[in-house]
Amino acid sequence: MNAPATTVHTERRAERQSLLIFGAVLLAVFVYLVLRNRGALPMVFADEWLYSQFARLRPLAESTLPSYLYLGLFSATSACGAGFLGCARLGNAALFVLAAPFIYLVARPITGRPAGMAVAVASILGAVNSYTAYFMPEAMYFLCFWVLSWAVLMRIGGTGMVGGLVTGVLLGMMSLVKVHALFLLPALFVYALWRGWRDGSLLTGLRCALVLSAAMLATKYALGWLLAGQAGLDLWGAFYGSHASNKSGSMLERLLTPALWNLYGHAMALMVLFALPLLAFAVAAISPLARTASAAHGRAALVYTVLTLGATLGMTVVYTASIADAGPLEGVRLHLRYYDFTFPLLAIAAASPLLGTQLQRRWRWLLALLGGGLLLAATFKLLPTFQLSYVDSPELASAGATRSTLHQLVLLQLAVIGAWCYRPQLGRAGYLWLVLPAFVLCAMQASALRLAQARKADSYDRAGVAAQQQLTPSQRDRLMLVGDEGAGLPRALFHIDRADTQIMPLPPGTPLQASLLPRGIEHLMVIGQHQLPPELAPQVQTADYTLTYLPASRVVQQVVFALPARDDTLSGFEGLFEREPWGSWSNGKRVVLHFTRALPRNMTVFLNASAFGPNAGQEFTLQVGPQQRSFRLAGQLSEHTFRLTSDGLQHTLVIEIPQPVSPSQLGQGGDTRELGMALIYLEVGEIAAPAHTAAPN
Repeated sequence: MNAPATTVHTERRAERQSLLIFGAVLLAVFVYLVLRNRGALPMVFADEWLYSQFARLRPLAESTLPSYLYLGLFSATSACGAGFLGCARLGNAALFVLAAPFIYLVARPITGRPAGMAVAVASILGAVNSYTAYFMPEAMYFLCFWVLSWAVLMRIGGTGMVGGLVTGVLLGMMSLVKVHALFLLPALFVYALWRGWRDGSLLTGLRCALVLSAAMLATKYALGWLLAGQAGLDLWGAFYGSHASNKSGSMLERLLTPALWNLYGHAMALMVLFALPLLAFAVAAISPLARTASAAHGRAALVYTVLTLGATLGMTVVYTASIADAGPLEGVRLHLRYYDFTFPLLAIAAASPLLGTQLQRRWRWLLALLGGGLLLAATFKLLPTFQLSYVDSPELASAGATRSTLHQLVLLQLAVIGAWCYRPQLGRAGYLWLVLPAFVLCAMQASALRLAQARKADSYDRAGVAAQQQLTPSQRDRLMLVGDEGAGLPRALFHIDRADTQIMPLPPGTPLQASLLPRGIEHLMVIGQHQLPPELAPQVQTADYTLTYLPASRVVQQVVFALPARDDTLSGFEGLFEREPWGSWSNGKRVVLHFTRALPRNMTVFLNASAFGPNAGQEFTLQVGPQQRSFRLAGQLSEHTFRLTSDGLQHTLVIEIPQPVSPSQLGQGGDTRELGMALIYLEVGEIAAPAHTAAPN
């Protein structure tokens, strides 16, 4: 009589014990991630700098990235002072590990308790946890997706009016972590229709889908407005909105070829990483018995996996195709990070009863030969053809860290597929207890190596840290960084940690033109091999950088070329045509300005001008007394600042024009005036201190 009660009591006690062990393991994983990430320098640029800047240094309304919920939450890292990156990583690790219980809750009714816990732990120990080391929203997005999946698959989400409301609110919030969540809406819309059809009422499914869509948009706009004001009402945000609006031409024709090629790469990647889960989907497709064994939870998870993975993979492929012409490697990059949060769903499918289904032997051999052949083909085609990056696709990069590692993982999967042919239950067990742990071990080794490398500072790290330590916050606001084009300058900016610091990227080895420095800059830090102009003397010079102090100047003379000459500024001029509403054209080879008062001994000259016709890109010369500065003008208005010294007796400033030419000579009408440059504004400033004043410590 007491046997059933005893059995229930024993099962509950076993469940409590297993949950305690599960919780302890998750805590250990959290500690592992925190310790592993500690001390690593920032790695992903310009992404980490953008998220840090908009979370901590600028108002949310100024963010070009519509991740307002993430930015608002991680603005709290400012309380950590200079340790803000460490606090961001701590928050990332906590949010990421919090996803594991939701993975388990989704998996348990499908796989059973031990397998569900194994999948959850393996998921957060996998390569995707590399994102906990970055000041980026991927870890929070991972948690959001699994809360959403739990709500859709295990609770009331995905069916009925209330279910649509819950799902829509969660998806709306998720879109304020990463706007990419909007691409999940079609998948969830179709899922709601399928749920309604499965439950016998397609109309109910349609109502759910419509409520879901309305709730998602209402949540995104309402919460976005509360967090960022008017900017929060932009669906895509400034960054992604401008990217989308810049596409022109025949969209389908332009995207089709690169999209198909990139899809080919993703298909091979998924085959290499998930041969056995894909085999489980094939079994479900051909076997009614397998679908029956999956029960309602399992079938819903299969449909949900196909829809969410399909939607996010499709978005990834189209996005990659849209930027394929931006560089030689863009079209062959595999951005698994845009959908790898769905990968635990594939592991759940492999750990479900699907692989244990007793298919006829000929079907098992057919699927095994097909799957094994595709796996081998993908293995030998993938690495030579596509670009593997640890940031873009950490799962692939860790599995393919060496050819030996990749081949061992592939052979292990082939062995398990062979065992599945012999006895179907061996396929499920082999994946769960051999293949999945093998991928986890590879991911842990790769992440340890990656983080070890990230602890080594380069020139941009050292320069950024030096600027942060040597200059006050207000001085860093008036700092200009000059360095090679690429990720180095945003890396230095991350350390400097001021939103108003400016950068000037130059091709490697290109000398710096002082005239390109904007007004208001008081400190110049040049990183790398970029020669300083002779008028800028370095105050601090190391193997990594040169730091120069640029004393502020006080405006003493101004010429607005659209206005009549003022007697107290110019006593006369040569080489200018009559003023026009916008300014004046140069006339002939020289523009000569005669100032009423003598020009300062130490001066800055600020010029706003543009070149006409063939003068664009050619060398102009500005001269005061014996000192002259060369510069180049573009065909559009540009600003230039010059630093000169004189004897304090000079009244004349001369600009030499390289190639005066008339519009008529260029076939642009009948205007015969010989033009060289358009002048808008010129300003003379007196430097308050000598140019050799030492930089502050």
